[in-house]
This record gives sequence, structure tokens and C-alpha cells, in this order.
Amino acid sequence: MNVPMIRFTTVLLAGAFAAAAHAEYRCDPPSTTMDRRACEAAAQSPEALRRFVNQWTSQMSNLQFSDYVDSNTERTWETKSASKRQDQDTIELASNEER
Repeated sequence: MNVPMIRFTTVLLAGAFAAAAHAEYRCDPPSTTMDRRACEAAAQSPEALRRFVNQWTSQMSNLQFSDYVDSNTERTWETKSASKRQDQDTIELASNEER
């Protein structure tokens, strides 16, 4: 093998490795049934997605949590979490006022 071919092969392999290292968002649109179910879990909460990924990873495939999360999903989770905290604070405040 000559030097230019070795360099080309090295660059090609490095590029393939780098591309594999980055998460690929799989919910736009989901291409398989498993992807669809993971996206549905991601729409519920990070805990639901984590349970789904852990369940499938331990059983039969190698799912990555980050493949099903984008900035919109993160914002949705943050909004739900903030709303839940606000509801809990409201309930706690009402409970304290009744005493």
C-alpha cells in the first residue's frame, strides 16, 4: 500500500468513527417500531425513556438514550418538571394555610 492510500484509509476510518460517536436523533420521524416506542417514551419523561432503553438494552439491542432526545424534548421535559413543581408548591401552600 502506498502512502496516499494509507492516509486516505486512515482519514476514512477516523471519519466513520467520529460519525458513529455522535448521537443521531431518531424521532424525526421514527423509522422502526422500536424507534417509535422509544420516541413515545421520550415524549412522556426522561425516566420513561430511561426505563425503555434499559429494558431493551438488557434484552436484545443496544439503544442509546441520546438518540431519542433533542432540544425540543429537553424543553418539554423541563416544562413538565417545572409545572409539576409548581403544582406541588401550590398544594403544599394550600395545605399549610388550612392549618
